Amino acid sequence: MNDTDLLTLATDLVDAEPGALSMTDRLADIGWDSLSSAMFIAEADSVCGVIVDAAALGRCVTLADVQALTSPVGA
Repeated sequence: MNDTDLLTLATDLVDAEPGALSMTDRLADIGWDSLSSAMFIAEADSVCGVIVDAAALGRCVTLADVQALTSPVGA
């Protein structure tokens, strides 16, 4: 998932204003919650074909950390 796609999805998940988020934003600061995580896991599977580990997602601090979970292994 590229930066633009992730930021668009995150904007929808946390109900932020378009363009308000950046990859360095901390999840705790943008209102990311368990529902956001569950919806992200479903979207990553649907769009990217990537199975995101919920525990790994729970350890993420920033949106960049979340994006890393959608990168192919070895990328």
